[in-house]
Amino acid sequence: MIPVLPVTRADGVAAIILGACAIAHIELSRGIERARKLTSGVGPFVDSLTLWDFAAVLVLPPAAASGLIVLTHTIAWLRVWRGRRPLYRWVFSDATVLLATQAAALVLLAGPGPNPGVPAGLGGLAVILVAAVLRWFVNYALVVGAILISSPGMRAGQVIGEFGEQIIEAGALGLGLGAAGLLNYNAWLLVGIVIGLLALHRGVLLAQFRTSSRTDEKTGLHSADWWHQIAERALDRARIDNTTLAVLMIDLDLFKNINDTHGHPAGDKVLRAVAQAIASEVRHDDATGRWGGEEFVVLLPGVDGRELGAIAERIRRRVHVLVVPITTDQGPKTVTDLTVSLGGALWPSLGLDTIDDVVLAADSNLYAAKGAGRDRVQLPQDLIPTETDEHPDQKRRQPDQS
Repeated sequence: MIPVLPVTRADGVAAIILGACAIAHIELSRGIERARKLTSGVGPFVDSLTLWDFAAVLVLPPAAASGLIVLTHTIAWLRVWRGRRPLYRWVFSDATVLLATQAAALVLLAGPGPNPGVPAGLGGLAVILVAAVLRWFVNYALVVGAILISSPGMRAGQVIGEFGEQIIEAGALGLGLGAAGLLNYNAWLLVGIVIGLLALHRGVLLAQFRTSSRTDEKTGLHSADWWHQIAERALDRARIDNTTLAVLMIDLDLFKNINDTHGHPAGDKVLRAVAQAIASEVRHDDATGRWGGEEFVVLLPGVDGRELGAIAERIRRRVHVLVVPITTDQGPKTVTDLTVSLGGALWPSLGLDTIDDVVLAADSNLYAAKGAGRDRVQLPQDLIPTETDEHPDQKRRQPDQS
């Protein structure tokens, strides 16, 4: 059992400083964290608060460290994950963090040096390394075990296949040790830790969003293949979290007329404008891609039918009021009165097992919207397919490479 150590005034000051840094980190990295989660697999998600959690274990009494972890993780839930991650999942994840924290605290209390405090010398460093490894192992094992138990159909390889990402956890633990040392030396220097961490987030953790192979050159949206990878991972997470997942297929009506009338450079400019309009009407952590030609696709985790319809209508109205300046042989002109047809699908639904099934259902509804006169939204509750309905494509339509 961990002995109860008194919390001194100095401990309170240290807790306030670490808490302020953690909260600043949460606020400044909200969008980045959501994007990281969107592209992560089904395995344990590397929490960016690990740095501050480990620093707290090193410099605070166990009770104060646990209280700080509960506070900062609650703020992270309210500011980042509420509505995007089930509450019970958050409670379990934070419970594993607390158990791992207590395990690390036991190692530190058994080692040389001040308690609480950063052990000195090579012996102290060895104790810190043991505490860090134990903290990681307890947290990782509990999360992986829970995923495998709650999803018996999930292969172990799917859960631990991205083990290499745990190097980020090792880096966070190392930075936590650095933060603990700076707190004792000069607390103001912790500002550098916050700034450096945000730079690493943007420059390394989200580098995949900046690679040309995953970005459509004409629109700046995700390429079709990269979007499909994101969607497959998101569906795996939705199964585990017992949440919903929606797909919107969007087609720019009569786009060929724009190319034929004004030329392909003008058409490309219209495509970019429509892509920006679509992206502006969805949430920051939704995934928007160009499916091919004049078709776009949006992945919307955690929405219900009402929200899906509202988002689709916003997109339709936003595109309709676009005014796109173009250059033609006859001089500057504008393209107006653009319309889009939208088809949506929501998982879980009967007959939708894979992301390709969801895409095909959304694509079928898109065809229905175009067949009903274009410039409209068709959702599952408006069109319920039956086994006798025959779509011209019974497989997922491949993106148009033109």
